[in-house]
Amino acid sequence: MASPLKTPLGAFQPIPNAHPPQPVSTMPVVEKPSLGLVEQVKNAYAQVDKFRANLNLPNPGTYEGVNREVKNTFLTNHVFDGARCDITKVLTPNFQVTHSFAMGAAGSPSTYNFGTAFIGQQSFLSGNLDTDGNVQARANYAWSNTNISKCQAQFSNTPGHSMLQVEQDYSGRDFNINLKGVNPSPIEGTGIFIGSIMQSLSQNIGVGMEGVYQRPTPGQAETTLSYVAKYTGSDYIATAQWQGFGALQAAYYLRYSDKVDFGTEIQILTAGERREAVATVGGKFEFRRSTFRGQVDTTGKVAAVLEEKIVPGFSFLISGEMDHGKGQSRFGVGMMWEV
Repeated sequence: MASPLKTPLGAFQPIPNAHPPQPVSTMPVVEKPSLGLVEQVKNAYAQVDKFRANLNLPNPGTYEGVNREVKNTFLTNHVFDGARCDITKVLTPNFQVTHSFAMGAAGSPSTYNFGTAFIGQQSFLSGNLDTDGNVQARANYAWSNTNISKCQAQFSNTPGHSMLQVEQDYSGRDFNINLKGVNPSPIEGTGIFIGSIMQSLSQNIGVGMEGVYQRPTPGQAETTLSYVAKYTGSDYIATAQWQGFGALQAAYYLRYSDKVDFGTEIQILTAGERREAVATVGGKFEFRRSTFRGQVDTTGKVAAVLEEKIVPGFSFLISGEMDHGKGQSRFGVGMMWEV
């Protein structure tokens, strides 16, 4: 080792290096592996789902029920003729039975119908049996608040009137998907298969599409597509629907007040050489102890139904319809009693 340098002030000691050289690492650099296709798809879906959640779009409802509010103001399921009586007995909070009598209807014999219904937290079961031996059954089961399975069957002595229908309904945050099969035959591949979807595009606008695949025989098949657009306002709903067989339908519903509803609908048929159009206007009025429904259309048909609540659990019904185009009319009275 060399001796220190002599200076007039004494021996000089060199200052040691404060940062000695570090040895160079020879370890290879490991690069972060790239994401696989599955992970990329998951990340993309998570980003899209987060974007949709931030939009906070409402559920648009089902394709089948796009005009439910308008139909509730019409008399399609309310008008009747002759005399009828419905007696409902509530046996338990979840189970009830119904006895229905109908007589005097034009062109229809007197009938009796016995029905039962069970309503649970996740399930719904109902059945009906009439005097002709026809049996109807229905079952719904909710796997969750958004996923519901449905099954409906009808057994009849009349050839061609028996039916089986299975259905699956899924309600998402801003969409609804429904799959349905009518008389499906896995062996022959026949039946009617229906799939529909409704999607919200904004807080007010929703669009949907429905596809119907019919295969009555193995050698015959037909497919039809339909489209719908729906606009929901603060107190009104407007819809427009195009059906693949050549029909255009537009409807408008107005919630005038808590007790007054109005609905109007126009149907235009353009299939082949046919050019037909029918417009219908209906209203529903709820009073303290009664409900009145009225309807008129462009074919000259006028109908009305009045339901008067006499006492709690007992209602009296009056129904009337006049068809000025055909010169026909029908009238009916009835009562509903819950015991």
